[in-house]
This record gives sequence, C-alpha cells and structure tokens, in this order.
Amino acid sequence: MSRDSLVFEQGEDSALVVRDGFSNQQYRIESAGPIEIEQTTYDDFPGPVTDALVIDAVNCYFPVFYASTIRDESGDMEAHLDINSESYAGDGTTFIEFHTPVKSYLRIDGPFEYSSTRDEVSIDLSETRRVILGSRTKRCYPSETITVSNSIPDLTKAISHFGDTILTASPERSFSTLRGHPPRLRVGEALDIPDSLSEPDEGVTITVPPTKSALLSVAPLAYYLLATVETGSEFRLETETGFTHQSTEESVPDAVRSVLTRCFYLDCLVRTEGLYPVDLQERHDFEELSEISLNFEELYEQSLAERIETYLQVDPAVIEAVTGEWPVTAIVEPNSTGIESLPYLVYELAHIRPENPPRYTGNEARRHALTAFSQGIHSTRSTSLVFESNAEFVDVPQTESQQTIWVGDGIPLSAAKFLLEGYENDISHVDEAPTADSEDSSLSGLEVTVICNEKDMSQEPAHISSVLDPRDDFPMDISTYSQLSTSDLKRVLETGTDYLHFVGHATPDGLECPDGLLDVGTIEESNVTTFFLNACQSYQQGKQLVQKGSSGGIVTYSDISDKYALEASGLIGRLLNEGFPIGACLSIVRDTAPIGGQYTVVGTHSARLIQADGGQPNVGHIFETENGYKIELIVYGAGQKGYGVGSLIRYALDPTDRHYLVPSSTTIEFDWDELTEFLSLDSTPVVYEGSLQTKAEFFDAVED
Repeated sequence: MSRDSLVFEQGEDSALVVRDGFSNQQYRIESAGPIEIEQTTYDDFPGPVTDALVIDAVNCYFPVFYASTIRDESGDMEAHLDINSESYAGDGTTFIEFHTPVKSYLRIDGPFEYSSTRDEVSIDLSETRRVILGSRTKRCYPSETITVSNSIPDLTKAISHFGDTILTASPERSFSTLRGHPPRLRVGEALDIPDSLSEPDEGVTITVPPTKSALLSVAPLAYYLLATVETGSEFRLETETGFTHQSTEESVPDAVRSVLTRCFYLDCLVRTEGLYPVDLQERHDFEELSEISLNFEELYEQSLAERIETYLQVDPAVIEAVTGEWPVTAIVEPNSTGIESLPYLVYELAHIRPENPPRYTGNEARRHALTAFSQGIHSTRSTSLVFESNAEFVDVPQTESQQTIWVGDGIPLSAAKFLLEGYENDISHVDEAPTADSEDSSLSGLEVTVICNEKDMSQEPAHISSVLDPRDDFPMDISTYSQLSTSDLKRVLETGTDYLHFVGHATPDGLECPDGLLDVGTIEESNVTTFFLNACQSYQQGKQLVQKGSSGGIVTYSDISDKYALEASGLIGRLLNEGFPIGACLSIVRDTAPIGGQYTVVGTHSARLIQADGGQPNVGHIFETENGYKIELIVYGAGQKGYGVGSLIRYALDPTDRHYLVPSSTTIEFDWDELTEFLSLDSTPVVYEGSLQTKAEFFDAVED
C-alpha cells in the first residue's frame, strides 16, 4: 500500500515495513503472530499524517530501539519513554507517538503493556486487536516551482513565498518534520508563481538592500520567520506589533545569522512548554547564563510576532555559549546558480554568505592547499602530475559550521561542491523508487557495488566488504568486481547501484580500465545513487557522475598514496555504515586523519548509504582524566534527512537524564566499566588521541 511516497509493505505474515520515499527512511514492525492490514481514512492523530492503516495483531515489536511519547485521547503527553525507560502500562484510548525514522502514531483502544530494552521495543496487546497506525512523510523536496528573472523585484517576491511551505507558526516548527521544502527556483524570462503558493500572513517583514547578495543571505531567515521581504537602505526587521529591530552587525549575512540563531534556538527552548515538555539541557544552560529571565510558558502562547520581539532582546553571545556548531554554511557566488540553489540551502537553514573567494590555477593552487598531500613518500595510484591543467581552484574561506558548501564555479578547496543536479537527482531517485505494488519491490534492501581496477590494491574490496555490515532492518547485497573493461564499467554505472566504491586509477579524462579510460561524460546516464571514487584525481569524473544522474559522492583532488587511500576507505566505510551522510563522513575524517584534506564531496552532501540505527549518529571523543575517562559526544546535524537541526537526542547512562539538541556537543564522565558499557551500545567509531578508530582499536590501544 502506498500514497504520496509513503509505503506500507507487508513482508512475511509477521512483518510490516514503513518507508518514506521522500527522505529514504524506513523502519520495521514485527509481531509474534500474523499481521493483517487494511487501508483506512482515519486521520484524527495528535499530529498530521500522510496515510494510515488498520493493523490486526497480538503485539507490535520493533527490532531497533526508538523513543516514544505516550499521549492521551486529547493529545496531551502522559510520558516520554526513551533509552533510559523500561515499561509503561496504558488503558483507554491512547496514542503512542513513535520517534522512528518515519514519524508515526499508533492509536490503541484498551489495555496494553509497553516495554523496552536498549535494543528493542515491544507493545503487548494480550490478544489480537485492531490498532490504527498513521505515518507522515517528510517533505524534504520541493513540490512547486517558481520561475524568476534575474531582477531584484522578482527574487524578492519569490523569497517572500518560501515560508508558505512551513506547517505551523508555533515553536514546534523548529522540528524539521514540520517544515516543508521551499519551492524550486528556476531562472527564466519572467516571474511565474503557482496559484497554490501565497505569502505568509504572520505580520513579519524583513527589509534588506536591493542587491542579489543581500536577498540570497536573507532567504533562510525569511523562510523560518514566515516573513515578507522588502528592499530598502539597510537590514531591518519589523512586526505587526510595532516592534523594529535594526542590527548592529556590519553585513547582512551577519545580521541574518544573529537573528536566525536566536529565533531558532529560543523556539527550541520554548517548545518544551508545548507538545514536548522534555527536560532540555540547553534550557538549563540558558537560564544559568542569561541576564534576561524569560517566561517560557507565556512565550509559548504568544504569536510569532510577539515572540520575535522578546527573542531579539536576548544577548546573542548567550545563545552561542549554550548551543553547538551550526550545521551548514554556504559560500555562494551571487549568480544564477546561486539563485537556483536557494531552496535546498534554505531548507537546511544554512547560513548563506555571498562571496567571490580567491581563485588559483596550476602551481599556485598547489602551493595554497595541497603540497603536503602531493609529495607523500608512499606509492600513489597515478604518476600524473597534479594541477597541471587549467582547472580553477577556489580558496573557500573557513567557517564555524560543521559543513561548508561552495556554490559556484571552480573546484573548491576545503569545502563540498554544490551541484544542483545532485539535489534534483535525489528527487528523481525518490520518484523512480519501487513501491509495494510494483514488480521490483525490494524496498528494504541495499545494493552495494565494489570495483577494483588496480591489482596492487586487491585487498581493498575485501576490506570495504568487511566494514559494511548488513543489518536486519536493511539487508545489503554486496557485489565485487575486478579489472572491469570500459564497456563493463559503463554497464555497471548505467545499470545502477545504491552505493558504488571504486578502487583504481583516475585522471580528469576518465576512470582507468585494463583496455583504456572510461570518461563518465560519455555514458548514457548514471543510475548510481551514492559513490566513493577512491582513486587519484577523481574530482572531474565524480562531478560528471552527478551530472549524469547520481546524487553525490566522495572524490579526490589529486594523487593519493595507497596506504592512506586504504585507511580512508575503512574510515569512511564505517561512518557510512553507521548512517552518516557523505558530507559528515568527510568532515569527521578531515578532523581526525592526515589524508582527510585530500578528499571532497560533489553533488549533495546529504547523500548516504543507510539510515542510522535507532536515531541520530554521533562520534565520541575519548579523553583520560584523573578519575577515569570523559567522552565528548558530537552530534552532526548537517545533511541529516531524518534528524536534522532542532531534533532531540538522549544518551544511555547519562547521569543528568536530559535531552540535547541536534547538533550539540556533550561531555559525560565515566569510570572504565561505565565507559565499556556505553561503548558496547553501538559500533560507531570513536576518536582517541586525535585518531578516528574502531572501538576494538581503542580497547587495544588502552590495554597496551
């Protein structure tokens, strides 16, 4: 059964897979006995749903732990059950809100027993009964298109319509599931806005100078505040209550950043008085540091315009002190590509900085960025010299975000390369995905293809195959090939796979095969979704893969040593297997491995192999202390389709027993036994003594 890219797939008699085709997320429900399902039009759940069905079952079992919120018949929260909870007994009409990869609600009429461990959740109905399951797709792709000319008035009008796709003006819109995707922008001859879109009417107006750069910068703020945009002499925010805010920041991007971070994070704090009254660590931190005492309960009941007035009285330094790194900053060339990139950047609430950074070619580019990597002592996979072409390299400035994206011409150094085709291809992969009613209904499986066209690196396919660990909820079919000819490699790329790992030689002109080079630009189309071209100078070929149909991948700038390439293969493979998107994988490897700076991302940085097992992936940095150990847990919000900025996370064995925002950085102290227990909960790599390593490697290092 499917509707609007939400699929309910009944497998064996005792299993049901719920899949969101928009975000490519899914989860599995099992039962001790047969599960029978049928469609229903019922939609009276505590939150909006896309589709619902009736389930006849004796119990519902989740083979992966997910947090749940128990709500009464009116939707009020009765309990929040997370990884530190064990059981709950209910009766009457109850809604269980599952914080699964696909947001879902289960209506139960009558008694039930809820129990959980750190590995699973079970709901016992004691006898076969009818329950109703409602699920909601995450609108992470545009459903409408606005055509604009290059004129300032057209762009101003288009951006003023972005907020229409947000589902609510309440503080809960700080959850990404309640923010729809802004409409697609296309540069054409004249302004054309679909009748289905309108400007929000929340009484918020933002004025910026009449320049393309200022309008690009303000777009995420206008979207989040459901604001109308106008042009004038300087940045100014006004509300229908008569409030006016004029920033002290010197530039529009800085003014936007200051307002957006305050409004967004304070919404996250205020929403604890609403549908999700959880104990939030950042609220405790704010109340301790802020000189202004906020009445959160009163703020929750106020209008958006009234809340903004209060929020902007708060010192921005306090917000910076209590929150983590912002997920994404985009450095954008103010041209047509920059305009058409806006909806995708805005949806991530990226900080947008229009700039024209310095550009270099040849030896000058080598001196600026890659000397250390192009003069290694280890043998490389190519003897061709680096940077001898006329390729233009862009010296993208560093940012304070978890992920930096370059939107513009040229090859970015130290940033991901935004390619509009990658984001659009993500949409086409959703549209072309099989449904439960189609002949090819392998919804829950993943196809992985490993190709080794380098005899000296024959150990890498076995290495990557051992790193990619199939899970019960995501079976994985791994195919391995060696020494593929140009025609065979072309066939693999055109036939497609969910993830391609290529090992071998590359030049800007092609991927090397025994019978010559295959220029990816010559293939009909790429049906590879995500890829890692672990070969020298694979940037241009990876870019062409995206232009031919792929979503995104990891590529190299220049020559790489076999030793470090094998190391990067294992590190990135492990992170992909834990649910990190490729952009986050590369950010982590850049910070923890000597070879990381020689890789970059092309396409969409949110492309990935698999969803995280049970929630938001994080990396622990372990340090020894006088009394034992401390672990700094860093949660990455960049590129996370299911658990993006503003989501919640809670840790097992955390003595505070509190929730944290995504992204965040949290430090917990453990003795050795507690640390061992904590690390046993998953297989995510850790960072110890500055090096990313498996947990087995960490234990070996400590024992030595």
